[in-house]
Amino acid sequence: MPKAKLSSLLKLVFSIGLGVYLTWFFFENMSEKDINVFKSAVLNSNLWYIGFSLVLALLSYFSRAYRWGLTLHPLGHKSSFWNQYHSLMIGYLVNMTIPRAGEFSRAIMLKRSDNIPVAASFGTIVMERLVDMLILLTITLCTVFSNREQASAIVSSLKIAFLGKEETQTSSNPSSFILFGGLLILILVVWVVLRKRLRLKVVSFISSLKAGVLSIFKVKRSGAYLFHTALIWGSYLIMFALPFWALQETANLPISGLFLAFIFGAIGISFTNGGMGAYPLLIGITTAYYLKEMGVDDALAIGNAVGMVIWATQTLFLILLGLISLVLMPRKYKSNEKD
Repeated sequence: MPKAKLSSLLKLVFSIGLGVYLTWFFFENMSEKDINVFKSAVLNSNLWYIGFSLVLALLSYFSRAYRWGLTLHPLGHKSSFWNQYHSLMIGYLVNMTIPRAGEFSRAIMLKRSDNIPVAASFGTIVMERLVDMLILLTITLCTVFSNREQASAIVSSLKIAFLGKEETQTSSNPSSFILFGGLLILILVVWVVLRKRLRLKVVSFISSLKAGVLSIFKVKRSGAYLFHTALIWGSYLIMFALPFWALQETANLPISGLFLAFIFGAIGISFTNGGMGAYPLLIGITTAYYLKEMGVDDALAIGNAVGMVIWATQTLFLILLGLISLVLMPRKYKSNEKD
């Protein structure tokens, strides 16, 4: 087996294995009483709120697909809204099985349906991800800096949950984080510099994506682009908050708690396929911290319940939409049939 395929297979096995382990850890960390409270909270959640969160999820997918078209048009490529939407959902579906492969799958699907060059459409997807990262980073910095004590306490709770013991001294000195981050960056830079072949591949790849990445600066309807960007992230935040409001015990969670749970959940998605295990676990621990502060009994079980409700409903809904798009997506560029 080629090294590239072996490496991809190992990454896939590791990601799935980690997700399975974290899912086991998620339930193993709860007592029998916690499991009963967990089940009761899930079954008694307000289905109208959950349903509305799925409606907002669908709205965000539509908006993202439409916004994608705004960046494709300056490149001289046109695609129907539905082809863009189906490509997007297939990409999400692929990401559930093969991490980081969904973005490339989106570009391939659009090549098959509208004959749009893969490099160009992939470049627009890269820019889309950069915009998302910038927005998420802004939300993260604003939330963490305005809730430093709570964020530090939640990190300590995560350490206790995984290591099984509490640190004798809390490391609140930011210099240690800066030193550690600087060391990682230095190692990465040295590694890239020493690996000439990798560096050349990166330069070549970036060059081929240049037109797609820069397409954002050529968008003619910039107002529409900004509107849909705000709509996408507004939908994300509200659809994330709705399951909290669907449970009586978490309905009064402070806004800061919702934002921190949102951030830790976003981190969890990057750990495993579709956030399996990691996403509900991190949201559960974050929510439990606030529930304990509010004097709510069985805080961890209820926190885990809301985390699992969010992850399970959104994941199943995404898989369903992805499978539908997989069936409806055109497989062949129509004009080729006339040539």
